[in-house]
Amino acid sequence: METKIYICRNSDIKMEETQSILDLYAEAYKEENYPPVAGKMVGLFFTSNQKYFTFEELMEGVGASKSATSKALKLLIDFGEVNYKTLKDNKRKRYFYLDIKGNLDRIQRYIDGFKMQTRLFRETLKLRNEEDKEVNQFIEELIEFHSGILQFVDNNSKNRFKKTLQSVNK
Repeated sequence: METKIYICRNSDIKMEETQSILDLYAEAYKEENYPPVAGKMVGLFFTSNQKYFTFEELMEGVGASKSATSKALKLLIDFGEVNYKTLKDNKRKRYFYLDIKGNLDRIQRYIDGFKMQTRLFRETLKLRNEEDKEVNQFIEELIEFHSGILQFVDNNSKNRFKKTLQSVNK
């Protein structure tokens, strides 16, 4: 099965353009400490109209070795961003796909972690004395910053992915 990647609707793009987009995904996900191959793989899942990929297609699509592809897939599966299914007639062959519910769960874990950090900052501030006012001020600003972000997220996230969750849970 040949993998054809589409970045824009109704346009045939060159492989160099596809690799350029995947390189940008690698760079963007590097900020979250993903290895480049994992970032490219995320990009491949998002930019392709193909829903399922074999291991070989992923390896070829991101231009990585077998080992690097395997490590990236393990990471993405562990994070809940990618999952796989097998067919009844061949339980060994895996078909990998972008796990939408897993991605939404990952976002929620990130939000929960942010909430925990904010609570910890508040508790930490209670433990500190006034000797290092600079650090205390920084912690206060972090609490204010986190609280503002969390208020925005709480107000907007509950309904943001409602349609997507409904279609995924069918």
